[in-house]
Amino acid sequence: MEIFKEHNKGVLVENKGKKIVVSKIWGDNSFHFEFNNKTAMSFMKTMAFPKELFAIYHRDKKMYEFIYLPLQEDYSRSFEYIYQGKSFKLYYGKPTSSFEKLVKHFVLDDSAEYNDRVYGMLSYFGFYNNKDSSLIPVNFFIEGDFDSMPYNDQVSFFKQVNFMMKYYDRKSPCIIIFDTTDEGIEVKIPCKSESIAFPAILNSKKYDSTLLDLMEAAQQATSIRLKYIFYYQVLEYCSYYYLENGLKRKVENIIKSPDIINSNLYSSKIIELYSDYLKKSNSETLRMDGLLKEFCSFDSIKNEIVTNADCFLEDICFDGGLKIEKLFSKREDIDNPQNGIMPVIRKNIDAIRNVLVHARELRENVVIAPTVKNNALLRPYLYVLRRLAEEVIIKFE
Repeated sequence: MEIFKEHNKGVLVENKGKKIVVSKIWGDNSFHFEFNNKTAMSFMKTMAFPKELFAIYHRDKKMYEFIYLPLQEDYSRSFEYIYQGKSFKLYYGKPTSSFEKLVKHFVLDDSAEYNDRVYGMLSYFGFYNNKDSSLIPVNFFIEGDFDSMPYNDQVSFFKQVNFMMKYYDRKSPCIIIFDTTDEGIEVKIPCKSESIAFPAILNSKKYDSTLLDLMEAAQQATSIRLKYIFYYQVLEYCSYYYLENGLKRKVENIIKSPDIINSNLYSSKIIELYSDYLKKSNSETLRMDGLLKEFCSFDSIKNEIVTNADCFLEDICFDGGLKIEKLFSKREDIDNPQNGIMPVIRKNIDAIRNVLVHARELRENVVIAPTVKNNALLRPYLYVLRRLAEEVIIKFE
C-alpha cells in the first residue's frame, strides 16, 4: 500500500477491527471503503483519486476514468482530441473492473453530505448490488500521455474538453471539476427574526411586480454571482424611478401654489429643479446615494453586519486582485458607525458589482476569480445587498 499512499496524499488507510478502512478518497469525508484484508484491495495500487475530479486515474494505463451513471440507454461517443501537439482518445464505455470492485466495497457514512460524488457512488452501488438489467453502466474515458503533462495543465485540458463538447453538442455531459480551494471564512446567514420576533400579523401595500420578479430570480439562482447581480438590479431600477418621481412630486408641489399664475418666481424654481435633475440623472452614484438615503439607514442592515462582523473588521482580498477595505477597526464601532458609512457601503457594493458584470474593474486590472474562496468572501456583502433591496421594495412607490 506504500505505492498507493504515494500517489494519494491525504487518503487514510486504517485497521479497524477485522476490517481495513480506506477513507478520504477524493478528499471526501462522506463515505469510505471497507476490505477484509490487504489482498482484497491490491487492485487499488495503480489507482489515483484527484481531489479536483470525480474520476480515477489508472496509472498503468495512462487513462482517466470519469464516473458517470447507469443509464436507461447506452451513451456512445468517441473522438480524438489533439492538445498541444499530443493526441488523446476520448470515449464513453463500460466501467473498468477495478471501478466495479471499488464500488462493491463502498460504505456511506452516517454524517454524509449529499454531493455529486455521493450520488454517483450510490447510483453505482445500487446498480451492482441490485443487478438491474434494464440499466447500462457508462463512464467517460480519456487515454493519453498524461505522465509528461503537469497536473495543472491536465485540469486546464479537461476544461477545454468541456468547452468543445458543449460547443458541438449542448446536451453533452461534462466533466465535473471541483474547486478545492479552502474557503477560509465562516459566513452565517443573517435572519431578521433573530433581532425581532416574527410578527403575528403582516400588512403591506402592493409591491412593484418587476421588483418582485427580480427578487424571485435572485432567490432561485444557484450562482452567488448571479444572485448579487439580480439584487443590485433592484437598486438600479428603483434609483432611476426614485429620481423621476422625486422631481414629479416637487413640481406638483410648486404648481399647487395659489399664486402660481401671478408670479415669475416659480418658473425659476422649476428650471432649478430640472437642472438638478439632469445633473443627477447622468450620475448613477448620485441616484443610488439619494435612494439609499431616503429609504435605508445603517440600522436597516445592522443585523447583517453584526451576524458576520469579522468579515467587516478586515480587508476583503479576492483571488484576482480586488480589495474591499474594512468598514470598522473594532467591533464596538458597529454600534456607533461613522457619519457617511452608507455611501462607503454603497461604494463597496458598486465595486463588487462592476467586477462581476464587466469581468474586471474598468479602472484597474483586477478581477474576482470564480473560486470557492471568493464565493465565501462575497456572501457578507451579498446579504447586505439583499437586505437593502428588500428595504427599498417595501418603501418604494
